[in-house]
Amino acid sequence: MEKKDARLFQDATHEHSWNIVELESRRQLRHRIHELIQLASSSSIPTSEMRQYLLLGVAQFGKLFATQLVRSLQRDDQQERQAIVWLLTLLNEQETIPSLQQMSRNERLPRSIRLSASLALAGMGATKEMTDNNRRVRLYAIS
Repeated sequence: MEKKDARLFQDATHEHSWNIVELESRRQLRHRIHELIQLASSSSIPTSEMRQYLLLGVAQFGKLFATQLVRSLQRDDQQERQAIVWLLTLLNEQETIPSLQQMSRNERLPRSIRLSASLALAGMGATKEMTDNNRRVRLYAIS
């Protein structure tokens, strides 16, 4: 009976290509992201200190850190989304741009989430207006 139970567990882990260490690491990643969101939305932490926390997260979790931060944008709480936009802007990870662009255009998502993704892109300078090389130069007359 014990062998059968172990075999079922092994089959389940092979089916999704995850093992216990990976699952624990992902849990830690989600926990770290949640902590940063709470910290960003509930206190007046200096930008430089928050940037250090973000870089520490990237060092510990790699590319998954920024990916999970983008996924976290899909929340109902406006204050949390605002904190996530700030975190994404501070992180300014170029690899998140395609995901954010996709979110901003996905009409299945609520308008508030699409707007948050667009704000993160604008904060990162990754909007069409910012990247367009043919920008018109605006001339102002001072009198």
